[in-house]
Amino acid sequence: MKGREFESYVISMFPTMDFEILQRADLEGSKIPDLYIKDRKMREKFWVEAKWRRRLYNEKYKICEADRLHSYKTFQESVKPETVFMVLGLGGEPSAPHEVFCLPVSGIEYPELFLSRLLNGKHEHATFRYQRGRLY
Repeated sequence: MKGREFESYVISMFPTMDFEILQRADLEGSKIPDLYIKDRKMREKFWVEAKWRRRLYNEKYKICEADRLHSYKTFQESVKPETVFMVLGLGGEPSAPHEVFCLPVSGIEYPELFLSRLLNGKHEHATFRYQRGRLY
């Protein structure tokens, strides 16, 4: 339930004027990321996996289990040159997180990340922008 709520929040960050949601995974634990999106201007497609956590544990954000991260990375390899991104929400509620971070799956090495690693992908805007394989 919370995962779907955060997904809806993430979808709201992609203005329909600029982006088209091509696919939304039906089930939790699906073998594909949550969202398949097309940038209307660039005509490029990319994938988004959305994860929300209420708080950090031991100063880390647990994205998923190690085998699941491996699955995301394997999927990334299978869809190249498209990019798979993790959009991570932290704090607040799934429908209104305090902070949002966005990282390419290819750059995530561990299923748990320290906040200092997340800060490289901190999202500062109300909506997303996309440019040449970069979601910001």
